[in-house]
Amino acid sequence: MKIYLVRHGQTGGNVAHRHQAEHTPLTPLGQEQAQHVAEIVRLYQPTHLLTSNLVRAVETARVIGSVCNLIPETSPHFIELRRPKYMYGHYHKSFRSLWFYARWYFGFAGGEAEEAGESYKSLRERFRQAQAQLNTYPKDARVVVVSHTVFIGLFTAHLCHQRPLNPFHAARVFYKIFTMPNTHITPIYFDDESEETCQWYTER
Repeated sequence: MKIYLVRHGQTGGNVAHRHQAEHTPLTPLGQEQAQHVAEIVRLYQPTHLLTSNLVRAVETARVIGSVCNLIPETSPHFIELRRPKYMYGHYHKSFRSLWFYARWYFGFAGGEAEEAGESYKSLRERFRQAQAQLNTYPKDARVVVVSHTVFIGLFTAHLCHQRPLNPFHAARVFYKIFTMPNTHITPIYFDDESEETCQWYTER
């Protein structure tokens, strides 16, 4: 199975480099980016289209679906990391943000309460749910998934293990997250006939 993880198009929050709420829509440029990436995705001849149920991802998927003649299926498994609402509006690289991510990485942020946001442990459990959903598609499927930077970056880093990333690996992953452009495509693969311990791949 081939899976193409597509980051959503540009939003106002992306332009401002601030944490944004679930209902943030695409900008006019974001709509143009979605149209452009849809033409690229069409060349992959996708058979299925999945999307996070956050507005910016749904709007991007709607454009891709129109070009590729596919109906997007929404799934909460592919949403962005759920941050505490007090983070909304703050700069990504502000002290508050960096302090939150440091505490989050070490397990001191996020929890069961919705207002606390999603813990690192809970996010890793959601990765397993996302993989289980993808496993339901035929082995020859070509699945496009519209999602978000933190989800895509950490999901691909955790394809084959549930353990927390070591600090060096985490730093490399977050660098990729902070520099990932809108509508970037990350291909991954699943081969259930592989004799390897892990049947998920980022390169083939």
